Amino acid sequence: MRLLYFDCFSGLAGDMALGALIDLGLDAESLRAALGTLPLPPWTLTVGEVRKMGLRGVDVKVRVRGEVEGPAHDDHHDHDHRDHHAHGYADVVRVLEGGALPATVVERARAAFDAIADAEARVHGCAREEVHFHEVAAVDSVVDIAGTAFGLWKLGVDAVESAPPPLGRGFVRCAHGRMPLPAPATLEILRGLPVAPCTLERELVTPTGAAFVKAWARRVGPFPEMVIEATGWGAGDSDFEDRPNLLRLVLGRTDPAEAACTQIETNLDDLNPELAGYLLERLFEAGALDAWFVPLHMKKSRPGILVGALADQGRRAAVEQVLFAESSAIGMRSFAVTRRKLGRRHAIVETPFGPVPVKVAEGVGAPPNVAPEYEACAALARAAGVPLKSIYQHAVAAWLARSTP
Repeated sequence: MRLLYFDCFSGLAGDMALGALIDLGLDAESLRAALGTLPLPPWTLTVGEVRKMGLRGVDVKVRVRGEVEGPAHDDHHDHDHRDHHAHGYADVVRVLEGGALPATVVERARAAFDAIADAEARVHGCAREEVHFHEVAAVDSVVDIAGTAFGLWKLGVDAVESAPPPLGRGFVRCAHGRMPLPAPATLEILRGLPVAPCTLERELVTPTGAAFVKAWARRVGPFPEMVIEATGWGAGDSDFEDRPNLLRLVLGRTDPAEAACTQIETNLDDLNPELAGYLLERLFEAGALDAWFVPLHMKKSRPGILVGALADQGRRAAVEQVLFAESSAIGMRSFAVTRRKLGRRHAIVETPFGPVPVKVAEGVGAPPNVAPEYEACAALARAAGVPLKSIYQHAVAAWLARSTP
């Protein structure tokens, strides 16, 4: 399993994460090309190198029509809608889903935006749909969040963990006046997670950075046990007296240890078959790791199905709620299970019909399993007028040719 650890000893922000991912090997041009498919106003991404207390780091800046979002962008929403360029939560979702980003990237980015929007709504006593961002902040956030999610996907990151984010004190000026640090939205996002105190009177963790931890980190704590592969450094804008203002991302591999999860099952003999496919879709949307149907022969000689789902403990309640809401179940059973999986990484291979993303699962003593992404292959097959299986064959052959010494 490929693991990325956010060593945020000086804080965490979107531009710092992007810079550190580029330092880890994320190609800036491929990042610009991927984000360029999103329906956004004109923006630019500049990448440079800086030094903080003698340590080299990558500095990233996002400009929207020449304007850079400032460091005090914690409260960049606008409830009175005076800014006619404001973007609402629904607009941001449409942007994320309106490009050509892989589904995994869109899912990760949406999870981070959901964390921000929900926190802003709770802080200001409004609905998520009423949270509005002015244009520069909205574009800056989309580029930071979608770009970081793309970087995780491009580098084949399977899991994210983080050090406890350090929280500075003081005040920051924003759209609504003078706000205390940590910013209210940042604290709301980090609710339930461990944090580290810091005496610096600066904003160290932005809502975007907090959302990365809240939405993506499976654990917040000390360094994990891992085999380190690479380290990337991303620079913040300010200079501190007691520490380099850098984010360190540590990329490594861990053994695919057995993970505890819950298996949920129910037997049904009265489910309308027209609802079955939709039920599976909703189970996956609720966070099920897997879901399935098994045919059964039930009482009174009735044909039926067993509906099963596998879920992490944190998603168990959501999966059970979907089963009750979307099926005819009036009861279900659950039991703890463990699962073990191979390490996975993503790659893109070139075929005569165009590039194809592939997922590669590998383990010690086992040959790799190469799985081309269905949606990309189906689109190429339709465009070229060739059988889908031909695209699959070319993609697997391209990966094997590239991987053979």
